Amino acid sequence: MLSEKILKLQKIIEYSFDNLEVLIIALTHRSYASQVGQKNCNERMEFLGDSILSAIVAETLYVRYPTESEGKLSQLKAQVVSAPNLSVWSQEINLGDYIFLGKSDDTKESREREGLLCDVFEAIVGAIYLDGGFENAKKFVLKFLNSKKEIVVTDYKSKLQELTQKLYKKFPDYKIIKEFGPDHNKKFEAVVLINSKLLGNGIGNSKKEAHQVAAQKALKNIKSRST
Repeated sequence: MLSEKILKLQKIIEYSFDNLEVLIIALTHRSYASQVGQKNCNERMEFLGDSILSAIVAETLYVRYPTESEGKLSQLKAQVVSAPNLSVWSQEINLGDYIFLGKSDDTKESREREGLLCDVFEAIVGAIYLDGGFENAKKFVLKFLNSKKEIVVTDYKSKLQELTQKLYKKFPDYKIIKEFGPDHNKKFEAVVLINSKLLGNGIGNSKKEAHQVAAQKALKNIKSRST
């Protein structure tokens, strides 16, 4: 059963591992490792994959946009490697179905959680790099990145501010309510409120990113309430 599952994922990502143990570790959440008494989980591989992914994206953007400033390239890169974007890429290959989770965490909601999908995607990049080198990791990432013909940097905080000014005559209020994850890969959860009422929440690799994700969700929530 396990071998069939791993074989299927390799076909989906179009990369065959010489060392399958590397892929298995990339898919192993801390909750599962703890449950089965296993030392290794995917956190170290996620740390490596985050750096490899950043290098691939930075190089690609540098070549794709030869006239853009360093500031604009940084904005584009932040958009690409953000948790919302990486979770979308993960959903495209149904990555959530292949993660090893502990029983208490093994729910449909958990497997669709943005932060989890982002982390495992980064771990997969790290695993491919360890098993097959930089070029194979790059080939994997570029399948997703090259499908984005245009990268639009959206400032959701500004959009939300304009909307709340129009609807409520007030600015939204942002708060970081949680910090979690290992020191090398901290995650932040933010909420955005208006008149102490929750509009949206979001998780990001930085407080700034968490604010943007919360604002994005708030805009969606306001839109859905008005339709």
